[in-house]
Amino acid sequence: MNKKFYITAWSKDDPKGGVYTYSLENKVLKEEAFAPLFMAGYLCFSSDGSRLYATGAEKGEEGVTAFAVRENGALENLGAVSSKGKSTCHLCAAPGGKYLYTANYSSSNFSEFILDGNGALLKLNKVVTHSGSGPVTARQQCAHPHFAAITPDGKYLVIADLGIDKLVCYPFDPQSGIDEKHPKESVMPSGCGPRHIHFAANNIAYLVTELGNSVLSMEYSDGSFKVLNEISLLPECCVCDTKASAIRMSADGRFLVATNRGFDSLVVIEVDGKGGMKLNQTTLSGAVSPRDVNFLPDGRHFAAANEFSDVIYFFDFDPEKGTLTPNGLKLEYPRPLCIAWSGQ
Repeated sequence: MNKKFYITAWSKDDPKGGVYTYSLENKVLKEEAFAPLFMAGYLCFSSDGSRLYATGAEKGEEGVTAFAVRENGALENLGAVSSKGKSTCHLCAAPGGKYLYTANYSSSNFSEFILDGNGALLKLNKVVTHSGSGPVTARQQCAHPHFAAITPDGKYLVIADLGIDKLVCYPFDPQSGIDEKHPKESVMPSGCGPRHIHFAANNIAYLVTELGNSVLSMEYSDGSFKVLNEISLLPECCVCDTKASAIRMSADGRFLVATNRGFDSLVVIEVDGKGGMKLNQTTLSGAVSPRDVNFLPDGRHFAAANEFSDVIYFFDFDPEKGTLTPNGLKLEYPRPLCIAWSGQ
């Protein structure tokens, strides 16, 4: 197993900003490589793990940078292409190796890129804009695409739009890309603010809602989502201003972890694989605003990137009990935003 994982540090001018390659062996964190990138944000890999794509900025324009992943985990910059969007916050590489997509939060659009035969970015192909608004006027004054992924059946690109409370599925073909003229829309609870989706087995998917501070379990079928259950990420006594962020699943599919920012915490949820969910543990993230979290490749460690404390804290994960325990390890970098590894 490739035990290397990658983190991003967001900065417009700090030389420490970029993408870092790390390993964790015998409770020792080791920096393996570093690739500088302004405004490094979210990461995704090609299906074979040979290419890594990062949201970021080149020459003042937001977009995507492609990297070749070397055997030692080092990254070779293959070039960048502008997304023609603002706040490019999420991305996915489509199966087939020809297309890549980004969600651009502040410009209400998402972008389709064409990749060349080497996995480098060839060109920006389409920019599709969403319209509408939601009832939470401070956050839903317009559309805000926040997530892009190809559905497990390979038939659709799904965009989770926080601003309009919808999951929008565009028909997808590996050779011709998306059909932006015939989307299917699934309306989520009003004011919930859909943020990120995790697809699990048996056509079950889990959606973290940023404004609702909850996780929805859903049944997915041919470009449509049906809500099954909802679980709050907050204790009843919580009255602070907070918003949910990340969602990840353990390797065996038994536990989800979602995060709150404001009530800075990690929430472990036990799932039954059929849409049922039960609160298992709530623990503090250790600092301010855990924007992204992830299990590490060994399945027994977990990391929380606390965006506004400039620190990533590490935890031991018990896969039998589904519990997180701080283990004293940490990394300090400017505004850490993403933790990812190949093969997830």
